[in-house]
Amino acid sequence: MVNSKPTISLIWIGHVDHGKSTTLGHLLSQIGAIDVRTIEKLEEEAIEHQMESWKWAYVLDTLPEEKQRGITSDIAFYPFETEQRKFMLIDSPGHRDFVKNMIRGASQADACVLVISAVPNDLKSGLKVGGYQDPGGQTREHAILASVLGINQVIIAINKMDQVEYRQDRYHEAVDKIKQLFREIQSPWTQQIESIPFIPISGLAGENLSEHSRQMEWYDGYTLLEALNSLKGVKYEKNMEMRFVGYDIIERHGFGTFLLGKALSQQLKSGEKVKILPQGIESEIKELWVEDEKQEALNPGEHGSVLLRNLPKDILGEGIVLAPKNTEYQFGVKIRSRLLILEGTFVPGSSVVFHCGASYSTAQIEQITKILNKSPKYKKLQREFEGRITIAFEGELVEVDLLINTPLVVEKFTDYAELGRIILRHSGSTIAVGIVHELFSN
Repeated sequence: MVNSKPTISLIWIGHVDHGKSTTLGHLLSQIGAIDVRTIEKLEEEAIEHQMESWKWAYVLDTLPEEKQRGITSDIAFYPFETEQRKFMLIDSPGHRDFVKNMIRGASQADACVLVISAVPNDLKSGLKVGGYQDPGGQTREHAILASVLGINQVIIAINKMDQVEYRQDRYHEAVDKIKQLFREIQSPWTQQIESIPFIPISGLAGENLSEHSRQMEWYDGYTLLEALNSLKGVKYEKNMEMRFVGYDIIERHGFGTFLLGKALSQQLKSGEKVKILPQGIESEIKELWVEDEKQEALNPGEHGSVLLRNLPKDILGEGIVLAPKNTEYQFGVKIRSRLLILEGTFVPGSSVVFHCGASYSTAQIEQITKILNKSPKYKKLQREFEGRITIAFEGELVEVDLLINTPLVVEKFTDYAELGRIILRHSGSTIAVGIVHELFSN
């Protein structure tokens, strides 16, 4: 069945306890995407766990352990439609222990909603600047990650307005601090700051989600729903070889094990012979599903689930890529990257955690080949020894060769942007972001 509505992959990001899941769950309820009986059941469960205010968050938090803790520990996918758009919602963890899951979700997103608490202490926690071994707030880190992962459509939801008595000055304080954050982290969003909607809401009270709030008559901009309906569908390049990026494995009772993911270029067709990377296993697409409908093909940019022949039972969905059967793939064991150092120093031989798309592995900094933009603070420092650069500092743009310890599917950024954006982390902090500039043969 053809659907002419734009399809948008949308991730919800932000600091822990700023109300992402609550806002999303309440919005879905208001627009009729959740039936009344389900809401009643969720309310009963919330009361049972003595966490009544979390009933809206339970819409997305599907694992029993998560419901008891009140923290989303894995990303959840939830398709829904409005009159104007079709969405695949990605709800990500806000807690810093689960940042790798947030990266996995954000690597598949076309747009994001950054949820910010207007409560002063909450706002301060989310914006906290971290150190090399002192992770900062997730408002800051999520904004950095979403920016480098190429999400250029963003909505800012200033949440918990009910807890600041719907005060206009608290709203403006939050807006000013977020704009300042974007300037500090040199986010590309700064260039479009005047067109980004900053929407005051209460996810818990349901204010300004799908209808304009009478509590905030001083605000005359978009509701959250109106902002979502203003998002544009993304056009994907169709002149590259087929790639389908997996990010999870799901079981369909009576059907088998499916790979859940997103098509990046070219159609993926039922019956097509493919190669499963990085394992190099040849396979065939038995079935394609979009939500609950069986399809003959999956178009670039669409999410779907794929039933494959010869899919190993112990395989993990994240990081799996499908390519044409005849693909001769050189795995990214050694790559040349261009990185912006966000925290700490870079020294050859150092170990990092390397994220690319939905994959991650430990890696080593083999060498710093160029310093493309030196920090004024260290411009006069002699840092070459026997023709090699020995150190690079926070704030510098560098070219670095990385050795990846586990074979991953990595592509040049100019070929497949989604598989060419990289993030380096250490001791719980994001220390560098950038792109894959060159791939070396194994």
